[in-house]
Amino acid sequence: MCNVLDGKIHAIYRYPIKGLSAEPLYCATLTPGDRLYTIENGRSGFDAAAPVYLSKAHFLMLMKNERLARLRTAFDQASYLLTILYGGREVSGDLRAKEGPAAIKSFFAIVLGTAAQIVSIFLPAAR
Repeated sequence: MCNVLDGKIHAIYRYPIKGLSAEPLYCATLTPGDRLYTIENGRSGFDAAAPVYLSKAHFLMLMKNERLARLRTAFDQASYLLTILYGGREVSGDLRAKEGPAAIKSFFAIVLGTAAQIVSIFLPAAR
């Protein structure tokens, strides 16, 4: 049995893509799950057909890629459109379309330089 504490939530945010900006939620239905997407930092060995746990070191994260903090991102879950703003530049891509992730991968290669090799953007295992 859990102990229930009285409390108040003043703000809640989601991080739909690991390592990128938080987005405020003005209302939410809480369900199990975490990120919708993640971005590999080089070839992680992830296989979408047979997903297994991989440590976060295999993926982009603020702890190792401080430049990610300079990005402003927005993810529209209805259209799967990811928009990234950085230094006056903007890129958008539908993460379900072949060309959407390609444009985003190119943008990360420019922004992060040699700090990461973006290989693929993928959906995690079904919940």
